[in-house]
Amino acid sequence: MKKAKKPKKVIKIKIKKSKKASAPRASKNRAVPFTPEIKIHATPEILIEETAHLFMQTARAAVTERGRFVVALSGGSTPKGLFQHLSEEPYFSLIPWDRTFVFWVDERHVTFTDATSNYRMTQENLLSKVPVPKEQVFPMTNGSLPVEKAASAYEMKLRKFFGENIMPRFDLALMGMGDDGHTASLFPGMPQVNEMDKWVVGYFVDSEKKDRVSLTFPVLNNARLLVALMEGAKKADRLKEVVNGPSEPPRYPIQYLRPESGRLIFALDAAAAAKLKKQIKLFPTKR
Repeated sequence: MKKAKKPKKVIKIKIKKSKKASAPRASKNRAVPFTPEIKIHATPEILIEETAHLFMQTARAAVTERGRFVVALSGGSTPKGLFQHLSEEPYFSLIPWDRTFVFWVDERHVTFTDATSNYRMTQENLLSKVPVPKEQVFPMTNGSLPVEKAASAYEMKLRKFFGENIMPRFDLALMGMGDDGHTASLFPGMPQVNEMDKWVVGYFVDSEKKDRVSLTFPVLNNARLLVALMEGAKKADRLKEVVNGPSEPPRYPIQYLRPESGRLIFALDAAAAAKLKKQIKLFPTKR
């Protein structure tokens, strides 16, 4: 079995919180500051490799400690590359796929075969290539129900899996950030970003002209590990505003990611991180 290549260096930075920053009013854990761990990787390839390694470590630790690995996935070009990498050696053999339970962070309210379906992308690039039992895969929606009912049905699945009155606690939630600062399918200016009671919301996103289904921030912030993947120069300006600017979660919903008892990692390539204010230190990657 070939060993995964070890990138020589990973860049880590510490972000100073803006003096203007304030906690988001809509969050129940509003006392928790927005302080993501920033990890910058020299290239997109190293970003994918390091995230795959983190995925594997998280999965193995979860199975050792709790007997299962529960993950919530998202769509996008960067996760697509990650999924392809996870389906290959050494990760194919190292990840306990038979103990893995797959949910989704968000989804377009379309059929499973639609070209824009996150489920379809994940199925084609990961699930069809690794031995996760079909009964351990929980698609979010196939577009057959009204979008609000689809959200309610997914919340029922979560309640059945985690427990009726137990807030879902994912071992890993994999996310991204849109060019407007949204994450999951929680968009600026939409009332769903302030949802505190429902675990899942379904609604029409006017800016996208699509129906979406999404986990809400209380669920996301209860994850043990949140990883937001971002790559490319087109993310640089918005990322600078989100990380170095004032706290404006209604404007940039990703700033509502404030886990109280978990970790939030922004995993970036150098192009995405190019405009961050930082003091850069290089550390050898230790495994």
